[in-house]
Amino acid sequence: MKTKLSIALLAGAMTFSVSAQAATVNIDLSGASTGTLINAPGGSFAQTFAGQSVVGGNGISGAPTGPLSLAAAGSISVASFNPGVSPAGNSLLSQPDNQGPLSILFDSLADSLTFTMGSSEAGSIVKVRSFGANGALLGSTQITMLSGYNIYNLNGLGNFKGLTFFDNNDPAGVRFMNLSYNSVAGGGVPEPAAWAMMLAGFGMAGAAMRRRNKAVSITFA
Repeated sequence: MKTKLSIALLAGAMTFSVSAQAATVNIDLSGASTGTLINAPGGSFAQTFAGQSVVGGNGISGAPTGPLSLAAAGSISVASFNPGVSPAGNSLLSQPDNQGPLSILFDSLADSLTFTMGSSEAGSIVKVRSFGANGALLGSTQITMLSGYNIYNLNGLGNFKGLTFFDNNDPAGVRFMNLSYNSVAGGGVPEPAAWAMMLAGFGMAGAAMRRRNKAVSITFA
């Protein structure tokens, strides 16, 4: 019975450690307003990171410097909108012509991003690069947009601290809204409470096994 209890405690500690490592974070744009740098609960926005510069209105050049930080340059318009495919709320339109680059600095490391983007013409593209907390390039991809407003998901770009959307070639540009990401804060290391539960579980399991071994040896003697 005690052995079963210790195993249950250990399993509970492991489950707790996993849940402490990952969580969905919704970026709250309700208080956002037009500007060069937009700070919001969950993440912040600007056209580029420090070390980057805008080229041709919608492109970027240069590489971010470390630690990764946003550069307050250019303009991002904030406007309330109802896209139909997701809840109504504030949206971001990077200028000029809603085609400017958009860089996001997340409050914690993330391994995926879900967002609503549009209104786009089918076949238009926007490129994306992901960066680590030290500014290093982790990955890149290209999104081929669907017609109108749609929900998109980005993953497979590493555990990133920031993303830059650039080279948007949609004729009317696009708006971004309803952004949420999977936080992997802690880098897979269990929090102190989880460590305590795990150690207690290992200790109880070990003690139970020693008592059981002792009883067996006496029986066979």
